[in-house]
Amino acid sequence: MNTAKAFQRHLLAGVCATSVLMAPAWAVTNQITAQLDRLGLALGESAQLSVTIKGSQPAEPNIPPVDGLEITPVGQQSSTQIINGAVSAEVRYMYQVTPNRSGSFTIPAIGVPGGDTTQPIAFRVDKTPNGQNSRSPRPGGSPLPAPRVTRSEEDAAPTDAKDQPAFLRVVLPKQELTVGELVPVELKACFPAGMAASLNGLPMLTGGAFALNKLDDNPEQTREVIDGRPYNVITWSSALSAVEAGDYPLNLELPVMVRVQEKGKRGGRNPFKDFFGDESPFDDSVVDDFFGQATEKPITLHSDGAALKIRPLPVEGRPPDFSGAVGKFDVSAEASVTRAVTGDPINLKMKITGQGNFDRVATNCLASSAAWKSYKPNARFAPADRDGFAGTKTFEQSIVPTRAGPSEIPAVSFSYFDPDTRSYVTKSTSPIPIEIVPGSATASSPVPTTAETARSIDRLAPDHPEIGRLSSLQPVVLAPWFLISNALMAAATAIGLLIRCWRQRRANDPERVRAAAANAAVRAAVFKMDEAIKNRDGVGFFHAARQVVTERLAERWSVPASRVTAAEIQARLNGNGEKICDLFKRGDEVAYSHEQVTASELVQWRANIAQQLAHL
Repeated sequence: MNTAKAFQRHLLAGVCATSVLMAPAWAVTNQITAQLDRLGLALGESAQLSVTIKGSQPAEPNIPPVDGLEITPVGQQSSTQIINGAVSAEVRYMYQVTPNRSGSFTIPAIGVPGGDTTQPIAFRVDKTPNGQNSRSPRPGGSPLPAPRVTRSEEDAAPTDAKDQPAFLRVVLPKQELTVGELVPVELKACFPAGMAASLNGLPMLTGGAFALNKLDDNPEQTREVIDGRPYNVITWSSALSAVEAGDYPLNLELPVMVRVQEKGKRGGRNPFKDFFGDESPFDDSVVDDFFGQATEKPITLHSDGAALKIRPLPVEGRPPDFSGAVGKFDVSAEASVTRAVTGDPINLKMKITGQGNFDRVATNCLASSAAWKSYKPNARFAPADRDGFAGTKTFEQSIVPTRAGPSEIPAVSFSYFDPDTRSYVTKSTSPIPIEIVPGSATASSPVPTTAETARSIDRLAPDHPEIGRLSSLQPVVLAPWFLISNALMAAATAIGLLIRCWRQRRANDPERVRAAAANAAVRAAVFKMDEAIKNRDGVGFFHAARQVVTERLAERWSVPASRVTAAEIQARLNGNGEKICDLFKRGDEVAYSHEQVTASELVQWRANIAQQLAHL
């Protein structure tokens, strides 16, 4: 019996240990699904693509480009569940799909890092007028809610939902939106004063036509009087965006836990009535509340589902540089200097300030031309409110002048859609005057000092022979041991002199000195490359890589390292130096644009450089 129980305990422990060890492996897999809200639409209309990713650490999907389609992100929704210590997250990314022509299209399989891929989605675009196409159901799911008529202006105020004692209200500044438009929203959970309740999550959208920004985990708590009755109100402030054109109800749900009082089971008469009689101050309800038990009950609060009208972005008049920004914005630009040298980078800063969907505010700033060489800009956003509805987005770009003389930095434009005027707006900055002076070719990095190449030679100690006791009258100079020792000392002296002369000759050889210095510089630069890979320092890596190549080529061609330029490489290698020139070009892009380079790309460049050094 004891043996059987021991076996059962060991078996249970093994199962538990296996579950604990395998739990992380189960949690890392990301599942991805994709849905298109309609499989047939008319030219000039847009469809909504929803990509849902489930897993412990969902990553953003990779949307492949499709010829003839504009696929732009319009928002995302996320939720997190913790069950028995296991974290499960679900993120839904929403994209607006706008066709540029009619015909049949197929969105390829969409993948996600650390997960699987979706099935391709095929649909068709017809040349029918706007508003005459019929909606197709979502592939693999239920259709979107049927369009509803917009409420009148007199009924624009939010109303209570489903006649619940506790309810959820949505406060919006207007009832008509445009696809991609971002507006501030307030979500109010109202509980009657005295009701014991706790939140069991955050408000979530139940439809697919809207996207809600992230909600704060610490909402504002106030007390308000609604219809003459006091309520405890929990308010979340966020921003809401529309992702699908049409008339759709705005439905939100909030899971809460309320405490319900149960009647006490006394099993007899009221003991206070036996003492006080029928005029007892403690009636049955008071006694039941005192002796009763309170239990928690989960309920879900619903909004009133008011219908909002969502207008599509017009195709006619859309600027080529339109990135999906909807709102009201102003632009300005400034340069870091007013006088520059050809070949030296200038920092161009462009600021876009206003209100709207800043996640879709994008610009390429200044394009490359014969007079300017430009790099990809970096962007940062400074919100003016906690919801990210207003603020300033700054783009910093490195530009390099190629011509000398009085000049100006050309105007930079930015296009957006104004939902109030229902029109596209393009704003441009003012040209910036600047003086460009000619400059000399930039020299390569100086050769670092190396350790001493000549080593000191141990000098011979002076001869101090010890005179021992004489065993005979024979002179010491004629003794065999004396002759042999002096011969050995003379031979050693001659060999030492020869070695010293050979070392001095090697140390004074300019070719060997240059080769030794180049080898030391290459070793030091290679060490810096490896350190840069560990620290993911792209600028330091390409600087060290340039030094490795220039030092090795300078040694081979017997020229100073400062003369090793891209033009010199192309001329001496007869057009076979494309890979080395690509290394110089990539290094300039990383240095001027401050682009974050992945470790895998640095390792690949490390292998290419090693291959080039082997050929050299």
